[in-house]
Amino acid sequence: MPGGGRRIPRTVRSSITPSLQLLPGDLASSRYSPLGGAVPTLPGLEHPVSPKHFPFPNTPISSDILFECLMYFFTLGASGLQFVHLYRSVWWLPNSYTNQSVNFYLIDINLVLFIGVVLARRLLYVLGCKLIDRIIPGKFVNVSYNIFRLLLFIGMFSLLSWCTYKIMLTNHIMYICYLCYPIVVYVILFGFKIVPFFELISWNPDEQPPLHACTTNATDIRNEVENLKTNFNNRLKQILFSSIFNAHYAGLVPCCFVQSYVYYDVYWVTQHVLFIYLGCFMSYTIHVLTLRYCDVLHRSALHLGFWDRIESRSVLPVAYSWQEDYLWPNGALVRHGKEMYRAYGESNAAEPGNTTFTRFYFIFKDPSAPLGWLLILQVSLICYQLALLVRSIYWYCIVSLVFLLFFNYYTLFKIARDYLVSMKVYKTERNLHEKVTH
Repeated sequence: MPGGGRRIPRTVRSSITPSLQLLPGDLASSRYSPLGGAVPTLPGLEHPVSPKHFPFPNTPISSDILFECLMYFFTLGASGLQFVHLYRSVWWLPNSYTNQSVNFYLIDINLVLFIGVVLARRLLYVLGCKLIDRIIPGKFVNVSYNIFRLLLFIGMFSLLSWCTYKIMLTNHIMYICYLCYPIVVYVILFGFKIVPFFELISWNPDEQPPLHACTTNATDIRNEVENLKTNFNNRLKQILFSSIFNAHYAGLVPCCFVQSYVYYDVYWVTQHVLFIYLGCFMSYTIHVLTLRYCDVLHRSALHLGFWDRIESRSVLPVAYSWQEDYLWPNGALVRHGKEMYRAYGESNAAEPGNTTFTRFYFIFKDPSAPLGWLLILQVSLICYQLALLVRSIYWYCIVSLVFLLFFNYYTLFKIARDYLVSMKVYKTERNLHEKVTH
């Protein structure tokens, strides 16, 4: 940074968190804009009340290194257990031809190396960025990130290409589609960019960071919502792709390259792939969509409000047509196009009939509700795995379920903690808004 300030590495937590710690307008309740201008209103309408934001507590967040280490060992361990499901032996029988629990000679070492390298991409990248941040001067750090990312991509591409060539020598060329399928999906979602391949949340100084600024300018509120909506969609897209990516290489690829004469339990290995996907999805969601980040979207949703379409047009008199420069108070009736709408929310800057604004408001007016559904899903997953564990009689099933449960318990703790904190905070905020309204 200019002036010798502390540099900020281009990683997820270190770049996003500082911008979320300073949220202007925690106690904003004035009917005037930050620049001193009055809120534009129409004659006969009440001044809209600017929402009051309840200060959000600081909750602990796992560091990038810790999270990537956990995800790598989880996916690598789950992949190893999938190989156990496929190539387990019956060494305990008296006339068994092997004394090992797994038929290791059937496992392609090049396939194992391919899976291990592709799953370690983000862990290697985060470790390299942390090292660069410590030893490289601040004015060269951005260039160093770009060079390191390019060198890491070239090195991984070379190693994966060599493994692919070795795999092709012993398998039909059509089997290579199983290895390259996620790459096609990646290009469709992210284009020919290598940043999303290494960074879970890409940080670009040219893009507007996920911040909320309390304002009474309706246009600025809608623009802020559009920026936050785009940022949220990008994060959700990364969560879904990363979960499918890990489940594909850790669980599905070993099944695709199994020999035709090998017998295995199809139901169990398919279920294991689903467990890997759900475990990754829960962990990525709670790590990427943190409470502080969701609170930014919540504050913006309170300023946005929403419109409810009224069916009985001929009964209610409507004196105003919707105008984009005005903030509308709760209960205001407007005409937009050929429809009539009623305003809801302490202030309303949304466009009537815009389904994306309505969806944004209902999702983030209370972020504890989606967390509650996520908590129910995680508890259901753990209960199902416990039921399987009680009924399992095979050693490899017991080992697999115990490994998955340990990881899911940790995720359950984080989801339950965030849900309880957010539920209490937003319940207090709703009570505060009700007192102000009444």
